[in-house]
Amino acid sequence: MTFSTFLFCDPISPERLHWFAETLMAVPAENALPGNTTVFLTGDALFSIVDAKTRDTWRTLADRPGMEIVADGDELQLHGLLDLFVTDGSWVTVSGSERHDPFWNALVSTLATGWNGTKRAAFLLCDGPYMNRITVYMTRFLRSVQAAGLHPELYSYLDGVHTLHNGQRPSEFENIGRSIADISASAVQAGKDPWFAACSRCATARGYYQMNPGTGFCEPASAIDEIVIRPLKEILSRFSGHHPIISHACGGIVADKGAGMTIPRLVVFITHPPYCLEWTFGGLSLALAAAMDGIPTTVIFIEEGVYALVGNHVVPPKDKVFNVQEMIAVTTDINDLEYLVYDPSLRSRGIECSPDFSPIARIQNKDLARLLWSPEQERAATRMIFF
Repeated sequence: MTFSTFLFCDPISPERLHWFAETLMAVPAENALPGNTTVFLTGDALFSIVDAKTRDTWRTLADRPGMEIVADGDELQLHGLLDLFVTDGSWVTVSGSERHDPFWNALVSTLATGWNGTKRAAFLLCDGPYMNRITVYMTRFLRSVQAAGLHPELYSYLDGVHTLHNGQRPSEFENIGRSIADISASAVQAGKDPWFAACSRCATARGYYQMNPGTGFCEPASAIDEIVIRPLKEILSRFSGHHPIISHACGGIVADKGAGMTIPRLVVFITHPPYCLEWTFGGLSLALAAAMDGIPTTVIFIEEGVYALVGNHVVPPKDKVFNVQEMIAVTTDINDLEYLVYDPSLRSRGIECSPDFSPIARIQNKDLARLLWSPEQERAATRMIFF
């Protein structure tokens, strides 16, 4: 049996839900479904199960054998949506808000079942504290990991490294720095060693890793002690292990037969336009580093991410932004790295890839389903992260 687990915290667009549903529908029944496929929804993702543009698609998915959709009851209550599910939510499992197990405990329990024998669970944090609630979800997840008797791990990347900042004092928000310190201390006391790390490149860019003129070495600056600044390569070395790694939008597929015998594959979905935000560069950097470290990695340009392959990007001389297209062009021959582009995202926008990227294979829903759930991959776990 194959265990598939997904978590979405951010808004889910009709486009994303459409291709997600179509891909699941394209999976041959003898592969993963009927199996155990659980989709956990919290935060702004919850609006998609009441929005008329998306709720019917969720209902259709919920009718699939082996499919369960779990909504965070505490967040439903916070957003004023809980009463809607009292009268019209029988197709959704509400976890939390005095209903069943707390949402994050249910997620950890499901992950532990799928990743049978795991001793740890990790959160890849790409969002900074206080601008959104992703960091709150991270602390809730890590507390549930610890409560389950597992070792908590945190990998801070991109703006997630702002959790490093010493002296955090929010007036109307959970103190994320203090929460991390408390989780770390509690885990140590329980004999469950935490492994909390921040990407050194991201930390240096944001001023948390500076040159000490006296020693000539880079050292943490204004940073809490519980999170160690490490090269991305060291963080990605954890991706080779047999344990779940979740993020703000992610998925994991693992078979109960032969699990842990091979390095989990990594699938990176590039979903944002290439330059105004760091998501595309960050996702590509993580994928490249993973592949160069021997992790089989696939990058899929999908949704707004297809714009990375459109036109001819020319970076102005005074602009220090990295040319994404050049980054892709010079890495197409790296072992363990594959680039794909989702054809329906191109067609729905009426655009085409630049001729320079014509060798990149265009895939449909059936191709994506085969990539993720194909029989030849049943001995290998797959991690999915959305950037």
